Amino acid sequence: MKASKEVLGIIELAILQEIKARDFYRSIASQLPDKGANLKLNIMSDTEEEHRKILCNWYKRLTGNEPVIPESRKKEAKKLIATPPKNATIKDVVKIICEAEQRAFQFYTEAGEKAGDPDSKNVFKKLAQMEKSHEDFFRGEYETLVEDTSIRFGDEEIPWMIEAMG
Repeated sequence: MKASKEVLGIIELAILQEIKARDFYRSIASQLPDKGANLKLNIMSDTEEEHRKILCNWYKRLTGNEPVIPESRKKEAKKLIATPPKNATIKDVVKIICEAEQRAFQFYTEAGEKAGDPDSKNVFKKLAQMEKSHEDFFRGEYETLVEDTSIRFGDEEIPWMIEAMG
């Protein structure tokens, strides 16, 4: 199967987004004292890594080569996931996660619409569905944080080290 330059460009950007999301979840998880929250974020990190592998394998099947992503694409991808401020609360971080997952869903939905061949459309559709399920999960987490004032850990217990994410 041959892919258009546009589809390959979308895959490259998607790989970068998955790496950034994976690293973001790992960074936040490493800073949370709550084991349940830590586990959830590590699972999400692992899921994003699986998405990256799917995309890399797909790229390799299409081109016969491992993806080598130009620096210009890396700069473009950095803009797509917000970095929380150093004084962010857990609610702030979960809200950023919801927004990032929603943008990922939108990205894959639009990529599927642009893809010319049915195989590409199906892969993008599957990735969009996965991202939508992540958004729904974290939206529920956010609503719980907003509505439940008895959360087991306070914002002051989260030692943010956002510099480590750069």
